[in-house]
Amino acid sequence: MLAVDVPTNIAERLNVASVRRRWYPFDDDVIDWSIPLTAEWTYMPREHSALAGAAWFELLPVADQAFVERWEMTQLMRNIAHGEHLLNQGILAMLWTIDPYDPSFRYLLHEVAEECQHMAMFNHWVRHNADIQTVGTGEEGWGQAISAYTEELAVRLPEAFWVNVLLFEFVGDEFNQAMKGGRLGDDATRPMHPTLVGIGVAHTAEEARHIGYARKWLQQGMPGLDSGQVHEVQLLAELAAQDLIGRRSFLPLHYSEQLSSYVSVDEFERTLASSTGTNAMLTQLKKLLDEFETLRIVSPERMRAWEAESVFG
Repeated sequence: MLAVDVPTNIAERLNVASVRRRWYPFDDDVIDWSIPLTAEWTYMPREHSALAGAAWFELLPVADQAFVERWEMTQLMRNIAHGEHLLNQGILAMLWTIDPYDPSFRYLLHEVAEECQHMAMFNHWVRHNADIQTVGTGEEGWGQAISAYTEELAVRLPEAFWVNVLLFEFVGDEFNQAMKGGRLGDDATRPMHPTLVGIGVAHTAEEARHIGYARKWLQQGMPGLDSGQVHEVQLLAELAAQDLIGRRSFLPLHYSEQLSSYVSVDEFERTLASSTGTNAMLTQLKKLLDEFETLRIVSPERMRAWEAESVFG
């Protein structure tokens, strides 16, 4: 049986929270899907956009800026759903070998159910933006390619699995908070679209439980690993963190012909490479990596090297 390192009282408390307070995304009082997708709204938290701030973007008429923002948000929603899918695959694999009487078994069932709702919520945004092309943009296979490995890793070395969960959920939480807060761009006449604010509220509330559970598993589980297991966790954590640093964005973002009227492929790639929108992601990543260092999830040598390279700004 797979050893569960989360104390039973914590798992029970999370169970109660999941039962009593849920954010079903298709309830009218949770998310209003009826509001038109017009240019009076903004569709990306400006400090998290990989494109906002670029000269070509700032010169666009407001209606075109709104379209490009919707394009970016919709690509991200599709990819966030892929990430949730991978998380669920790992959890479902763990459930084969966790004692069904352990409170964590029930909590993980709640988490899978909540993540399924999130996937449906993100997919509904994609479907709601049917004019945005998401098929054939090079994103369909990245999650599938690592899904089998995710399942194996979750059972064999669950600490490494929860590290990847936090790299996805904790780093993405700042983005969710920005949507939830409805933060304005420089143009204060264009607040965040209310549907996106609702998505941010629903996602942030339930992800807080998921982040807390993953953190507790790592806090309890890392001290019990042998040196070989710690080395493997560090290797995988540092590779995954380096991928985020190198990509300079929370999730992949690839050019589409739908942008050809606004920006060339070359200019798009230059924008991604120099985007100030990566600063928020890297700041959030640094917070998590500092915590990881204290738990031996990343090595002090790797952290000092990243800091010497000024990768966090």
